[in-house]
Amino acid sequence: MKYIFSIFCLFIFTGVFSQDISLFRQFNGQYDYTAFGNTLNVEENGQGGQCFILTSSSANFQLQSNQEVVAAYLYWAGSGPGDFNVTFNQVPITAERTFNESYNSGGQDYIYFSAFADVTEQIQTTGNGNYTLSDLDLTLVIPAYCSPPGSGTNFGGWAVTVVYEDVTLPNNQVNIFDGLQSVSRVDQTLEITLSNLMVLDTEGAKIGFLAWEGDRGLAVNETLRINGNILSNLPLNPPDNAFNGTNSFTGSDVLYNMDIDVYPISNYISPGDTSATIQLTSGQDFVMVNNIITVLNTQLPDATISIDNIIGGTECGNRELTIDYTVYNFNSTDILPAGTPIAFYADETLVAQSATVGVIPIDGQESGTVTFTVPSNIESDFILKAIVDDTGNGSGIVDEINEENNEDETSIHLLLNPIITGLRNLETCDVIGEEFFDLTESTSQIDPVYELSFHLSEADAQNNENPIANPENFQNTENPETIYIRVSNPDCFLVDSFAVEVVPCPLPDATIELPEISACRDRELLLPFTVYNLEATAPLPANTSIAFYTNGLLLGLSQTQQSLPIGSSENGEVELLLPDSLPNTFTIIAVVDDDGNGNGAVEEFREDNNSFKQTISFESIPPIPNLPNLLECDTGFDTAIFDLTQQDDLISTGNDDVILYFTTMENALENTNPISNPTQYQNGTDPQSIYVRLENEICFTTASFLLTTQNCAPFIPQGFSPNGDGINDTFEISNLLNIYENFELNIYSREGNLIHTAHNVDGFWDGVATKGLLFTGSTVPVGTYYYVLVLNDPKYPEAFIGWVYVNY
Repeated sequence: MKYIFSIFCLFIFTGVFSQDISLFRQFNGQYDYTAFGNTLNVEENGQGGQCFILTSSSANFQLQSNQEVVAAYLYWAGSGPGDFNVTFNQVPITAERTFNESYNSGGQDYIYFSAFADVTEQIQTTGNGNYTLSDLDLTLVIPAYCSPPGSGTNFGGWAVTVVYEDVTLPNNQVNIFDGLQSVSRVDQTLEITLSNLMVLDTEGAKIGFLAWEGDRGLAVNETLRINGNILSNLPLNPPDNAFNGTNSFTGSDVLYNMDIDVYPISNYISPGDTSATIQLTSGQDFVMVNNIITVLNTQLPDATISIDNIIGGTECGNRELTIDYTVYNFNSTDILPAGTPIAFYADETLVAQSATVGVIPIDGQESGTVTFTVPSNIESDFILKAIVDDTGNGSGIVDEINEENNEDETSIHLLLNPIITGLRNLETCDVIGEEFFDLTESTSQIDPVYELSFHLSEADAQNNENPIANPENFQNTENPETIYIRVSNPDCFLVDSFAVEVVPCPLPDATIELPEISACRDRELLLPFTVYNLEATAPLPANTSIAFYTNGLLLGLSQTQQSLPIGSSENGEVELLLPDSLPNTFTIIAVVDDDGNGNGAVEEFREDNNSFKQTISFESIPPIPNLPNLLECDTGFDTAIFDLTQQDDLISTGNDDVILYFTTMENALENTNPISNPTQYQNGTDPQSIYVRLENEICFTTASFLLTTQNCAPFIPQGFSPNGDGINDTFEISNLLNIYENFELNIYSREGNLIHTAHNVDGFWDGVATKGLLFTGSTVPVGTYYYVLVLNDPKYPEAFIGWVYVNY
């Protein structure tokens, strides 16, 4: 069934991403590596090759007697989405890690796989001999990759990378990098950066590759470089055909479509290098790199540390810790020097320092102890970090193989006592009734994160027994009386105490009264009130707040103006906006010493007499009768001067009534922007609504009427004197200009000659003849002249004819 699944995966494949080559394992010591394996191809794939592949193959593994296997890693690969269950020397193997890559040929995506398994224990147990990988069955997958019809990339194979120890070797660093990346005619360049290297000496340095699908017969622009230098290993691996089906360890050149190659690189790296750049190029051959192994001569320690034991922090308030630790020099190739610094941090705060005492050999260790007090600014829960090769500021003094493994950490929980702050004695005044204390006022500054209880004896507090049931309303039985508090957190507790005492105090006693009053629904209520300080032993301070409510709704706030001596009172008035939802009869409650939230600021002799209720009813006044509209003669442009107050006698006869006129109903209701001169008001529109507000001490009401104008008959004077004295200088006809805009006025001499014609745009005649031969452009002589005035208005179809006398 796994083969059917593999074929199905091939055809539903829509894209596979490669896994970048990266560091998998690092070994430091007298180590080197070798590799063995074999192909499943019976010949090199490609054009015209056999479309056949083996399901098993064998290879020989040999180490010398003084060489011991440290690690062995099995890789197997092939065409298709993958077969991840194989048999290695009759032992079933399941892939622990898998890799995939894709390649497009002729518009078709082809996928390839590689798998990994750790076979160290099996190689160590079996030792030298012949090894067979079987059950790698790609038979049903291969046809899609053969040529024809596919890309000619049908292959399969396996290899084992073996790291071994040899006491005759120098100290080396062996790095195994793996992943699956490719180069081809589609992507002709591949760069891989190998990091985590430590080059101290270039002698004997080498690099090895496990690669798949290389072809001996394809060598178009095919190169393998390290740090820009072309690698070759003649005669097996020429510089222009690095991946050609060879095994550098056995000298085989028939490792079809896979390569196990190793190259010397002493001339291509330098001491101090921590990385190297690998570059592959290919103009045709499709090659996948599966692993890269570097062997570098290095002699460095590798300091690590462990926190072994922690003593302290188990008693309340004790912040002293003793730390037992061990410094190791495992996985190293050199001694760790004495005096290597060690830093201890609480979270990010340096709390202690130490150093190694002696030289720690390779694979050696040294134990130590450090004692310190955790600073008070560190919380009870923190992370304790021990860092070897740290001078206390994050920097080290020892070059190491691995600079990333110098730290160990553990969680610390200190048993800290709670903090008691701001504890104070409580006093209350001896007033009418019983005196009670709110004990929580004394402990208000203690962090509420702590659990707090109040007790009448120190023993009860210590034993957490008989807590006071209602500390917010405590009545003392002794005067003064000591109260014990127990403050605890989940780990510790402290006991402290304070006193409560009833003392004689001079205190005011604020009360308030409201008179009977009526309200008007449509305006704000001016509510008078009186504040008293009668049953008192001290003055009531100025600015004592007063709140006014109805049905729990705050209507407004006021305050006293002066300090009220004992037995005195003060009158005040507050303006309240009443909600429209109030019924016609409602209750207002006035509360003195109330900030509007139910809180008082004045300690009083009595706290139970600060409010007063008054029932209030809405009242109204009779409505204004219908008012007649006002009509005036148009004085021009549909405007006239109106005396609005002629309506006053129709609106009200009360001597105390206030009558105001407005241009909008909104202003009338809000009593804003009244008409300032109602006896001489000029309308703005024709017609125009005028709104009247009648107000008395009870309420107010509104009404409205219209202002309109009419075109009245013109009034024509019988004389004028155009002498320039500013008095009666023109023939001014009332009710004419800008009223009858189409009028025509003709002036004639006594002889009947036309001397002037005027229209609306010409204004009034100033006595200058504008027509005729005798007087044109000059003021006419004294005498009688005749006019003909045609209004051209249906209301006055007949002309107005008469005379006018001109005199100087």
